[in-house]
Amino acid sequence: MIKAISWILVIVVGGIALWVVFALWTGIYSVYSFPPSTDKPKGETLLVSRDEGEPVFNSPDYTPPEPKHEARGGSLGFGSIQKKKRPLAMRTIATLPYIEWAYKKSLEPQQTE
Repeated sequence: MIKAISWILVIVVGGIALWVVFALWTGIYSVYSFPPSTDKPKGETLLVSRDEGEPVFNSPDYTPPEPKHEARGGSLGFGSIQKKKRPLAMRTIATLPYIEWAYKKSLEPQQTE
């Protein structure tokens, strides 16, 4: 009986891990890291649902790339208006301990959608 429960638990945990990896790869989720500070002495890493234009690895110290402006020679262009980003508290899926490599990854240049 215990062996069967153990196997079920392994399958469930493996399925959740595969889902998180898939969601990060496809852009459904994002990793947001808060480094240790006076507000959060131990730091914090959040798994959040990703908003439009948000990188996969994000932090308060992330600097977005300069927007690309295409010269169209006076023609009128159509594009989507950026939506207001939802607060992290509304988008948080899981709260994890501070992960330093995720914070360092957020400081590297990244592509956004």
